[in-house]
Amino acid sequence: MTLPIDDTTTLSLLYHLNSEPWLNDAAYELEAGHAPLLDPGERPLVPLPAASDSALVALQRGRRSCREFRAAELPLATLASLLAGGQGVLEHTEHDSLRRATPSAGGLFPLEAHLFVHDVTGLAEGLYRYDALGHALLELDHEPVPPRLADALFAYPLITDANVVVVLVARFARTQDKYGPRGYRYLLLEAGHYAQNLCLRAFELGLQTLCIGGFADGRLNALLRVEPTVAGAVYVIAAGYEA
Repeated sequence: MTLPIDDTTTLSLLYHLNSEPWLNDAAYELEAGHAPLLDPGERPLVPLPAASDSALVALQRGRRSCREFRAAELPLATLASLLAGGQGVLEHTEHDSLRRATPSAGGLFPLEAHLFVHDVTGLAEGLYRYDALGHALLELDHEPVPPRLADALFAYPLITDANVVVVLVARFARTQDKYGPRGYRYLLLEAGHYAQNLCLRAFELGLQTLCIGGFADGRLNALLRVEPTVAGAVYVIAAGYEA
């Protein structure tokens, strides 16, 4: 593909499409670590007072990456609360605008939550899309979840008993029409805001989560029925009861 020299927005989408392959198998041999982020050199370090405790800190302390879920039915009300906590509407403000649970560049909210649902009370197994403005689920299909996700998510063996797998899908033009190539950065930042909200709200509801960045984009986007040059999966969060 030949691009005009100033077509940097298309270039950012090409980066997205071409950053799919995972070729660094050696990375799995690296252990997690907490190395210092900087070398102060000769500059003095100013010690800080101990951080105060709070309800938020308690949630942060309780949240952890769950790598083994147990099979148990999830109440629909719990799923509804989880989704509202992710990027739901908090209140209507002046001039009929809305306050949402996460910040978004320009108030554009380019992320859509697609859900693979399994063992939720009163909800047929299958694929749904969350309508944050109407606080409702759009039914997309009722096909069994496990056979489909096994080939799309590298960590699928860890989440087979999760009740819901949330896939955050970015609608690229919704942000990039205004912000151009830099809008691609905003999409990823907003996915982080959204996912952290889901993780904290999940723990508050008695659940745990696993955030997943390793997936086969082409396979997952095909399951979601999205055109990869228009929209694409950027983050996956599994939620359910810890084993």
